[in-house]
Amino acid sequence: MKRFICGAIGCLFPILLIVQAQESAGTYTTYIAGKPLLTESYILSSEPDGTLKAEAEIIASGVNQKTTTIAAPGKPVSFSVETGGTKQMSAEFSNSTVKLQVTGQAERELNTKATIILENLVWHHYVFLLNQYDVTKGGSQSFTAFLPSRATDFGLQVERLATPGYLVDGRPVATERYRLVSTSGVVIDVWTDTARVPLLFFIESQGVKAVRHGSESLAEAALAALTKPAATAPFLSEEVTFQNEGVTLAGTLTIPKNEVERHPAAVLISGSGAQDRDENPGGFGLFKLIAERLSSSGLAVLRHDDRGFGKSTVPTKPTTYRDLINDSKAAIDYLRRRKEIDPDRIALIGHSEGGGTAAIIASEDPRMAAIALLAGASLSKIDRLALEQALYQAALKEPVNPSDRTKLPEDSRQVLQLIEQAKAGKKLDKEGAAATSVYEYFRQHLALDPRATFKQVRCPVLILQGERDDLVLAHHALEVAQALAEAGHRQVLVRIFPNLSHVFTASPLDKALAFEQRSQISPDVLETLRTWIVNVLTNNRDERPRE
Repeated sequence: MKRFICGAIGCLFPILLIVQAQESAGTYTTYIAGKPLLTESYILSSEPDGTLKAEAEIIASGVNQKTTTIAAPGKPVSFSVETGGTKQMSAEFSNSTVKLQVTGQAERELNTKATIILENLVWHHYVFLLNQYDVTKGGSQSFTAFLPSRATDFGLQVERLATPGYLVDGRPVATERYRLVSTSGVVIDVWTDTARVPLLFFIESQGVKAVRHGSESLAEAALAALTKPAATAPFLSEEVTFQNEGVTLAGTLTIPKNEVERHPAAVLISGSGAQDRDENPGGFGLFKLIAERLSSSGLAVLRHDDRGFGKSTVPTKPTTYRDLINDSKAAIDYLRRRKEIDPDRIALIGHSEGGGTAAIIASEDPRMAAIALLAGASLSKIDRLALEQALYQAALKEPVNPSDRTKLPEDSRQVLQLIEQAKAGKKLDKEGAAATSVYEYFRQHLALDPRATFKQVRCPVLILQGERDDLVLAHHALEVAQALAEAGHRQVLVRIFPNLSHVFTASPLDKALAFEQRSQISPDVLETLRTWIVNVLTNNRDERPRE
């Protein structure tokens, strides 16, 4: 289970770039999955003492927000957000602390090591970070930023990669290209002009780009040059679509080139929150790696964009958890209709919440050949998981009284409040077509009986878990494995990988590892999954646990 309410916007960590002192202005349009989401127009001015002030107007879905950011050389001063003339948030910095005021909440004073302010989708904030990048030194440099909307510091690496030139509308254009990587693994490519004014931001893992007005042709040229033909591989990749209740789900089907009449196959099921087919909120591309590894070993693999995200269409009614389960069932039905696929040798691979989804489908569909639960095994209901997750994350930082929820992370408190409101029967006052019906989503989760679900699973089960997972703790994997064994299930394997996170990268708490090592999916996890599923679908396909 990932952090709830964490879609593309909430998981982005925009970073920086620099303009020359004096006054400058610009406008950026942000696109997600090729669709324009918002525009940001800013004016930035500098004082003789080096203080920078930026004022911006951000328009999204008809809602206007105004932000004001002030920074002294090497340190943040203040940040505020206004909507309709009313201040919604303010952050005032002093030495190593920040006073944060959010409408409807008590003022908080937090410790911070940040030297810059970086807010989600506020692109002109790149000015402040690259003002601190030492161009004479070059290379990869480390920074700490404060993210006001989440009341937290986060780290990032910044590196100037190259100075590529492009032919744009018949004329040569020189640029500088930077790569930025947040501690959560989000990778942002940034192109600037020679004065280092940002022209293009590209977050491939989340399908996000932001383009400065007047640089549209440059953006097309830069992104076209960035896309390289895939290396020769023993599989083919096919863009596919299938339907579920009026929603068109778009995905990629990788099919081995080996000549067999029918291939065994797997369907990948993502965790909570809107995700693309590669399951990329953290920028790691877990599902892409899995699909290509398995298809190189003789399995067809289907992965798809969640409804309303990527190339999948927006539903006409709010989404519930059962809708997501039915989307995965539609993916299975699509594979079973393909002539290249053996309909009785299809496995499910679910990550995080997707693991629970895989178990539910397998309990209802006796034809499923196998399921693999990646950081998604649990016998607990969603309210207990959410509270445990919040307490664990808080206790990693300081001693915490479980009865004092004010010490829990802000986003966790919001989730727990939504769950309590769902229990009380609350409904959304207004539900947009693309919205997730959060209260019904939680109510459907709360109505589940995970222990009873696993008792009905009769196919082989693989449980993979990271020891340092801070969202689904490792003990859940052992509890599910034991419950299956006690129910008489004979084909269950569980593996806990030391020091790995929720997405099977090295724990971000392990500071001894180089940054690059902390942002790579474990090859041991991929190989363990590959070996098991190939064996189950090719060698043991006729075996089932005894009743």
